[in-house]
Amino acid sequence: MSNDLESVRAFIREHDLDTIALTVPDMHGIARGKKVPARRILESDNSPMRMSNLMVMLDYAGLPHPPPENDDRWWPSWSEGYADTRMIVDPATVRLVPWQDKTGLLIGDFEHVDGRGELDYLPRATLKRLIDRLSDLGFDTRAAIEMELMLFNETSQSAAEKNFDNLDALWSTPQAYRLTTLGLHDSVISVMRQQLEAFGLPIETWNAEAGPGQVEMNLAPADALQIADQAFLFKHGAKEVAAGQGLLATFISKLTLAGFGNGTHLNFSLWRDGENVFHDSAAEDGMSTLMRQFVSGIVQSLRAFTLMYAPTINAYRRFVPHYSNGMMLSWGYDNKSNTVRCVTESPELTRLEQRTAGGDVNPYLMTAACIAAGLFGIENELDVPPVLGDAYSDGTLDRVPETLDEAIDLFEQSEITNKYLGEDFVRFYAHSRRVESACFHEAIAGGAVPEEVTDWELARYFEMV
Repeated sequence: MSNDLESVRAFIREHDLDTIALTVPDMHGIARGKKVPARRILESDNSPMRMSNLMVMLDYAGLPHPPPENDDRWWPSWSEGYADTRMIVDPATVRLVPWQDKTGLLIGDFEHVDGRGELDYLPRATLKRLIDRLSDLGFDTRAAIEMELMLFNETSQSAAEKNFDNLDALWSTPQAYRLTTLGLHDSVISVMRQQLEAFGLPIETWNAEAGPGQVEMNLAPADALQIADQAFLFKHGAKEVAAGQGLLATFISKLTLAGFGNGTHLNFSLWRDGENVFHDSAAEDGMSTLMRQFVSGIVQSLRAFTLMYAPTINAYRRFVPHYSNGMMLSWGYDNKSNTVRCVTESPELTRLEQRTAGGDVNPYLMTAACIAAGLFGIENELDVPPVLGDAYSDGTLDRVPETLDEAIDLFEQSEITNKYLGEDFVRFYAHSRRVESACFHEAIAGGAVPEEVTDWELARYFEMV
């Protein structure tokens, strides 16, 4: 990856910027980084910015993950003092931060300072590797992501003082698709949409949802890396824009067991020479053999990849039947009870919708999991039949893992994840989730997992995911 900053310098001059936010997505999808004076980039000789590798291995509480025992792989730790890495910025990601004065933002990736190349086990690097594999096969990607979040008339402090309980939601009763709700809160929601669009995040549609103060905003189609970047920045930006309006935004997967959670749905298709290779006009269902293999790979390997869609303790609270989540090992035609919903009505619109991920997902890893599983399906020419009717009520179907611990074991032991993601990434990511599980079990003193969402989950995830 190059670090040619000339186009960035031109952008800085064009917009008379004073400050640049440099960010790297960590293992959780949290925006980590620093701000620097714009003049530093204007005067730079294109040398990469140096930053501590501590950034990539902080947990949700901001504490460093301890390294695994007896592992000789490179791992940020106190043993080497959380040494510096090199941040290589992606000039294509430069953009204005419209709610901050004269401020721009750049996404980057980390490289080893000793010349060993990119830290290829990090989320963005992992996704790029998989996109490259598709490119080598002659495929271009097209993807769109549906983002759900909840808005509260709270501040960080007021929510914490209430232990994240009985919060004042923007609306408290189910308002799914109610147009009047959008109108009544237009001064809030429209400002958010306009600010995010000015941030370079095209919003295709938005609507009220069934949870308290819950809004869904759908990002317009782009290639897979662009859409993951946009979803990552959407989560970061929505929180800042909401705070600027006196609101608190959360993407937590499950606030209470009694209601709907936040989901993140990935729409995906493959293209070649400007044509959608997921579509076959000659097929009765409009679905190409390639699409069927790709979808079959997602379904058949779902239990192995669930950890990348559901990375937290709280994520598994969301897997309740008939709550609009992708928990069954199934696909179907335009059927939202299935994990994979396939739309095949026209060449332009043919796509799959992967519905497993909650609001706490890292969008890079969600997209990487989808591609890796699809490659598995293509290379093995899989053919899983569709499920008609209510997949939740089909007693023959298996489901996703029920706990984070179960998902970690399946992920780490799977030949599929190790083959398509790489052993280093699998071990690195699995260890980070084991640390997360250990923190939870320590908090509940090793007892039985409570059936209700715990105070620990709310305090840990409400603001961070």
